[in-house]
Amino acid sequence: MNASGSDLVVIGGGAAGFFGAIQCAERDPDARIIILEKSEKVLTKVKISGGGRCNVTHACFDPSEMVQYYPRGEKELLGPFNRFLSGDMMAWLDDHGVETKIEEDGRVFPVSDDSQTIIDCFTGTAQKLSISLRTGCAVTGLQPSADGWIIHTGEEDIVARRVLIATGSNPAIWRLLEAMDIAIIPPVPSLFTFNIQHHLLQDLMGVSLPHVTLTLKLDKPV
Repeated sequence: MNASGSDLVVIGGGAAGFFGAIQCAERDPDARIIILEKSEKVLTKVKISGGGRCNVTHACFDPSEMVQYYPRGEKELLGPFNRFLSGDMMAWLDDHGVETKIEEDGRVFPVSDDSQTIIDCFTGTAQKLSISLRTGCAVTGLQPSADGWIIHTGEEDIVARRVLIATGSNPAIWRLLEAMDIAIIPPVPSLFTFNIQHHLLQDLMGVSLPHVTLTLKLDKPV
């Protein structure tokens, strides 16, 4: 395999991966940054979020209030939220040509009501900053080295000074981290979907309600 070098390798081509890569590139325009995504498409969850409209953040501007919505990370997130919160995200989007709006329930959407607006913003900004993107590139190994890190993929080994892991709920990456004695807190789902085929419910896609009672009838054991 050929070995290539980079200042930063971002593992994961989702919203966190793209935003992290862009933030680093904006602070250091000379940095060589690569985003690795195992799928052929990037930002797929952004595409479907908010019923295809992409709720980019929530209109809560007090860090001490915001952390209360994260019972498993309240203490750890207070510092990051003091440095970057919803207002900062909205300002960043505005600076990059995306106008946002706040709806009655506090959710923040692009004025276009189209998640593709956010995707185009992220991919376009990454391209302008000369961030390299490699899709269909699964990470199979990760190890520290004298120069930083060696990232093994099916095509090559990449040497990077820094690695940013933004893979979300990918258990394969968790196993790589656990092999390096990095503790992983057992994850729990914070968001899930009901796949319902009934045509009468199609128009409810993307509708958010604060209090709902749901009754499920199961035909077989779960």
